[in-house]
Amino acid sequence: MKVLLRIGMLLLAVMITSGIASAQDTAAPQPVTPVTANDVNEVAKELWCPLCSGVRLDSCELKACDQMKDVIAEKLAAGEDTQAIKSYFVEQYGPQVLGEPPLEGFNWLAWILPVVAVIGGGIFLWTRARHMVRRPQPSPATRTSPANAETDDYAKRLEQELEQYD
Repeated sequence: MKVLLRIGMLLLAVMITSGIASAQDTAAPQPVTPVTANDVNEVAKELWCPLCSGVRLDSCELKACDQMKDVIAEKLAAGEDTQAIKSYFVEQYGPQVLGEPPLEGFNWLAWILPVVAVIGGGIFLWTRARHMVRRPQPSPATRTSPANAETDDYAKRLEQELEQYD
């Protein structure tokens, strides 16, 4: 019986120590790379200040923007990627923090209309230039200037009036 008790205690000790050993993290600790201001600004360049109109987050000097940059630094340190950080800020402040309308629904017009306007303007200018080049120019001999005809009429009338007073 003593042998059985010793074997049981030995098995219990092995199980306890193996449980403790398996509970310990055996993976090598990941080296933590510090998040630099450049890393934060790379993400902040793609976001816009929700309070200012037309100011990027990386160049905004408001206290709220400093806090947003701190959140970006925390999320980068936690290992989140740029897209996840952008999604977080869209959830918090809406799509206007992206600085560009999302490609869905009515917002497609914001992307399509400028291209259509540039193409339409180019076609208009091309047809106008083509029309101006094809227009036949009258020869210098057949050209009559309305200014010359008016001047001639004026000169004749002046001569007639001057003859009356002589």
